Amino acid sequence: MKQRNLVMLGIVVAIAVSILVGGCISPAVAADKVYKWKFQSHHTPGSLAVESAIKPFIERVDKMSGGRLKISLHYAGELVNYAEVDQALQSNMIQIANTSSLFFRGAIPMGWVSAPNMPPFVTRTNDEFNELFHHRGVDKLVGDALEERGIKFLGSHSVGNTYFWSKKPINSLEDLKGFKVRFFGSMSDCMEHFGAAPVMLPHPETYMAIATGTLDGSGTAWWLYRDLKLYEVCPYFIGPAMQIPQGMELWASKKAFDELPEDLQAIVETAAHAFNTDYMDAVTMQEREMFNKSFKEWGTTYIEFSDEDVKRITKEFSLPYLDKISEEQGAKDPRVTQAIDIIKQFMKDYGYIE
Repeated sequence: MKQRNLVMLGIVVAIAVSILVGGCISPAVAADKVYKWKFQSHHTPGSLAVESAIKPFIERVDKMSGGRLKISLHYAGELVNYAEVDQALQSNMIQIANTSSLFFRGAIPMGWVSAPNMPPFVTRTNDEFNELFHHRGVDKLVGDALEERGIKFLGSHSVGNTYFWSKKPINSLEDLKGFKVRFFGSMSDCMEHFGAAPVMLPHPETYMAIATGTLDGSGTAWWLYRDLKLYEVCPYFIGPAMQIPQGMELWASKKAFDELPEDLQAIVETAAHAFNTDYMDAVTMQEREMFNKSFKEWGTTYIEFSDEDVKRITKEFSLPYLDKISEEQGAKDPRVTQAIDIIKQFMKDYGYIE
């Protein structure tokens, strides 16, 4: 009986192999197929994001896949403009990008409540960020909305804490009146609420705009203050961090992702988790070095808003901002209201609102 079973097993295996070889594709070819992706970075060569997160992500995927998934790196604007990334992913022109749903919030209501568009002082530590977006369900709601547009959402990630800097001292909210500042998303809305005049400019243009007096300062993730040498034109650095941290997102073409075998899909998702960790660790350690060492070398003066101003921003802007989004965008996508309910409960749990 045992010998007969072995013979039968041999026959079944032989038939399966003959079908694969003759009718479709050999097992060797199936295992050795190489998939090629293009990664459109939101950042320029040599930037913290590229060196500390994107390149390690690409190398990790290559190593874990045994070379079966090759990802080429393309810098900001090299393949498509940042505002065209969603269409490029939908059409599978590019296969993966680090981007921000706030750029597309006109078309994607969930972009108003994703990590990149959080109003100030919602989360105040890296652990809180991870809890709110990765564990309380906000990322899942964003992912569901993006999937309907042909985009695979690989999660929110930290790009460093959000501050702003100025040519002149900004000691309180009252000093923001008339302040011409480069900012983005909800941060621009907050600045405008307290009397500033925010504009949106590409990062490489901010230095000259400040130097020539077109702007009085700018704000974003802290490391751009360092990497663009904005300390040369803005000797005042204002805190506390308004977003801890500023968020961006990792998106992939759903078509390209669905074409991958399950093991390669798992590798991409695992590497995406490590991408967030790599980025968060790098920006946290390097920010500490900037405060402890670099400010002295640059002659930077650090100014911090009072606790009362932080409470004012939270009460007078952030909470009403969330309520306004719920009212205006919730009618377009009920997930927006669900996400805001999660966010407000989170802030209550941490004592940031009543």
